[in-house]
Amino acid sequence: MPHFLNSVTLLSAPAEALREVFARLGFSVPPGGGVALENATLAPRDAVEAGAAREPLSLVMTARPNDETAHTPHPNSVRALAAVVRTFENPADHAEIFSRAANQREMRATSAGLELKLANARLEILTPAAFDQIYGGAGDAVVFATTDLAATRDFFERAQVAFEEKFGRLVVAAGATLMLAFEAQER
Repeated sequence: MPHFLNSVTLLSAPAEALREVFARLGFSVPPGGGVALENATLAPRDAVEAGAAREPLSLVMTARPNDETAHTPHPNSVRALAAVVRTFENPADHAEIFSRAANQREMRATSAGLELKLANARLEILTPAAFDQIYGGAGDAVVFATTDLAATRDFFERAQVAFEEKFGRLVVAAGATLMLAFEAQER
């Protein structure tokens, strides 16, 4: 059985700035904490050395799911983590590593990259060109599931959050190399 994506650690300099971005986007973020979702948590962490890490985020995948009772409702209507998107020049070169980490041998391969379905989310590995077309810019993305994309859009408009609509998603730049995307998903 595929593993569950339990947590995502996002490197930022400083981490408090990323917490402020999350709060502005309508996430309930306790002081010094992260974002608790139905299926995973996002935890900002200070980058050890500015520019030293290629990895803007790290993933924890396990055979057991998170405790879903820890989830706090968010004013932006986000309920869960839908996907984590990584970019590599040659996604196929990284298929074996991600396949082992996810405990998932089956994956969908296209000219844009690879997609692995985890027990509770997706892991996408895209080429930089595909990422730019789908999400805009360069880097990696965290994709959130909302049951009401119109409510998320309304929240962003009221909060004066700049976003783009791309391929049925709302996309927000959270830094130079991190995009946050919001897509509608039914429970």
